[in-house]
Amino acid sequence: MRPGCVWCGRHFQPQVSLADLLRWAPLPQPQVCVPCAQRLQPITGPRCPACGRAQATATICYDCERWGDDFTNHALFPYDANLKAYMQQYKFQGDYRLREVMQPILRRALAREVYDVLVPIPVTAETWRTRGFNQVTAWLTDQPYQQALVVREATKSRLQSSKTRQERLQTQQPFQLAPNAATVLQNQRVLLLDDVYTTGRTIRHAAQQIYLGGAKTVTGLTLAR
Repeated sequence: MRPGCVWCGRHFQPQVSLADLLRWAPLPQPQVCVPCAQRLQPITGPRCPACGRAQATATICYDCERWGDDFTNHALFPYDANLKAYMQQYKFQGDYRLREVMQPILRRALAREVYDVLVPIPVTAETWRTRGFNQVTAWLTDQPYQQALVVREATKSRLQSSKTRQERLQTQQPFQLAPNAATVLQNQRVLLLDDVYTTGRTIRHAAQQIYLGGAKTVTGLTLAR
């Protein structure tokens, strides 16, 4: 039987290249059909060099000017309607199969980054109980990472996605260092991994704690901006 796309469910015929045939190895089994893969259009043009936002010029965007710091984040996709639909089904409806859509994309993106320690943004204990997985670590396959951060509160009073921009910016520090985190962070180049960069508040809260753990530098990589 032909494989079914993990996103739309339609069965499709995988595309096989001449290079695939000449490798004399098992043929790759794509998990996403071509139409669904084409829904995800990466940021390729000018972008803000600080947060990765797609824009008309490669200059610091207004949001980053207001932050007034030197934090740098790389983003892979604009947070458009297709990415929102993906995140709704994957993160908020808990469709764990959809991790396979982004796994090869994140693998290639991480290979381009320069870092010593990868630290995913954690989720609350309540999220683990209700959803059953961390949407960020589920995108990772064989890439080593450290759980250097934990969420202070077991539950969230409100979802980040339901907050206004001003409410997000006023969010108090939600993270703390995990026990013995300093042993893996000391003098290391740390890459924070998260799903969506919206205001930059969450990833900066995380970076503050990582610096307290002794990191030499902290940068970010997010799926979307």
